[in-house]
Amino acid sequence: MDPRLTEGRNPRTRAIDRADSATIVRMIQAEDRAVPEAVASQADELARVIDEVVERFRRGGRLIYVGAGTSGRLGVLDAAECPPTFGVDPGLVQAIIAGGSGALVRSAEGAEDSRKGGAEAVRAFGVSPSDLVLGIATSGTTPYVLGALAEAARRGAGTAFLGCTAPPAEVAELADHLILPLVGPEVIAGSTRMKAGTATKLVLNTITTGAMIRGGRVFENLMVDLRARSAKLVDRGLRIFATLTGASREEARRALIHTGGAVKTALAMHALGVDRALAERYVDCADGSLGVAVERFGGPERPCYGGYAAAPGWPDGATLLARLSAAPARLAAARAAGAAAEAKGQRIPARRTAWTPGQHAAHLSDFERSAVRPRVERWLAADPGGPPPAFGDWTASTPPPGCGFESGIAGFSAERAVTVAAVADGPEPVVAALARRARVGPETLTLYQFLRGIAQHDAAHETRLRERVHPALLAEADT
Repeated sequence: MDPRLTEGRNPRTRAIDRADSATIVRMIQAEDRAVPEAVASQADELARVIDEVVERFRRGGRLIYVGAGTSGRLGVLDAAECPPTFGVDPGLVQAIIAGGSGALVRSAEGAEDSRKGGAEAVRAFGVSPSDLVLGIATSGTTPYVLGALAEAARRGAGTAFLGCTAPPAEVAELADHLILPLVGPEVIAGSTRMKAGTATKLVLNTITTGAMIRGGRVFENLMVDLRARSAKLVDRGLRIFATLTGASREEARRALIHTGGAVKTALAMHALGVDRALAERYVDCADGSLGVAVERFGGPERPCYGGYAAAPGWPDGATLLARLSAAPARLAAARAAGAAAEAKGQRIPARRTAWTPGQHAAHLSDFERSAVRPRVERWLAADPGGPPPAFGDWTASTPPPGCGFESGIAGFSAERAVTVAAVADGPEPVVAALARRARVGPETLTLYQFLRGIAQHDAAHETRLRERVHPALLAEADT
């Protein structure tokens, strides 16, 4: 007798082969009613997983699902739905499925038997200690998933396991979190695409939705971080803006054009009465939360960096340096994405995107060389016991001359590497260096606050290189 709960025979459906259609439907629905209760029994563990996912996102980590068959397909589905729903980078939530992308449309069940294949997939994804790997195996014993979890644990990543039967001892040792909605035997013995599949979808929905809410991707109960990149999302974005602001549809359309379809940025501009650049900075100071940004920065004008933490602990400092180091590669990826959209005629004709990609790259390279790195070096060279050094206005406002994008990004990458090395390899520990203070214009800042602003400056250029507006937003009148 197979001890796995999902493989057992369901005594309530043994006569289903002789039932008429109406009776089959009632039998299946009666079994399905047990699924929400099974998922609800895992509420505490789900909350702990959400908390860990949020923390790993803040460190620059990812949520990575691993599964085979139905479990793998559901993981791919959930990961694929996060970017359009919440406006996140496609790399934030990813999925590994046994058999690769071909297994999405044609069964490749034999692939699940390779424990080595699961481990190799985790290595290929470059899983690191910042990531959380969630293995999905409703029957509890899929070798591919177990191999992936073992490799993830070996690499120091966080691990979680989702199954619908009691897992083997090995899984309990490998996984930091066990999510076990025990839905009982299936209507058809072993057909885990039924109750177990439904439970899996509910669990994954809860984890990613909860993490995105905690990460500031939702305001009230509206998906304000969506990017209006299809006719349906354009319509939804216009309705969200109009609902929260009382604006007309035409006013909403104009607001979203100026933000490349970014609903949250448009709402921040409206609520705070600031331009786009400052709205983005305020939201970034609030860790992406529109509500927190409005509460913190509404009213009288505030310093540009007042919301950033003054003296971060570890690993926040290392995370910031990693974010700064990755900026050139992210900008190149954004340019590629923007070029693909531009080829489809979706270029946004807004003032702040008038620069060519080459001008963006030239500006960043020159900005790093002339405005960022010299200040960072003077910051670090200042006498800790003396008065803080004073720097002039570091904001560049003149469009740079045009040049090739590739050469500009290469120059930016080289200059940024020097900046990061000055902080990471200096005589002081990173956290101590980032806590040093200096005056920039009218504000006295820590180096951490200054570099957070630089990271946000990078992100603004990345957004402008990537974003394109769906033609529905560019229409001159409502349709």
